[in-house]
Amino acid sequence: MMRLSGGRRPSAHVWALAANALIGIPAMVPLHSALWLLNRRWSEGNSLAEASSTIIEVCSGDCQATDLAWLALAVTGALVLLLVLVVDLIVPLQRDRPLGPWVKATLLIPVPYLIALPFLL
Repeated sequence: MMRLSGGRRPSAHVWALAANALIGIPAMVPLHSALWLLNRRWSEGNSLAEASSTIIEVCSGDCQATDLAWLALAVTGALVLLLVLVVDLIVPLQRDRPLGPWVKATLLIPVPYLIALPFLL
């Protein structure tokens, strides 16, 4: 068990912040996939409300990359949501800890992606 100086244990706030910052690392995959898909859609001059009539208009010759991005978004997004549900809801409830610090710490999940974003673009 980790102890701070003086023999104290870290509070639930410290564990919540650390756990959610670490969840942000695998969350970079669905976040970047979503950003790539949105940028691709907007760079083609289409709005999100427009529907293309043929498959060529949808893919514009790049179907495999688009399909891979959708697959990465769906699979890793579902896994990250499951991870957030377990870490921020189920574990604190099982251990009779307050949910407040854990729910507030979910705001840290996109921070690793925001830090890495300038290097990814």
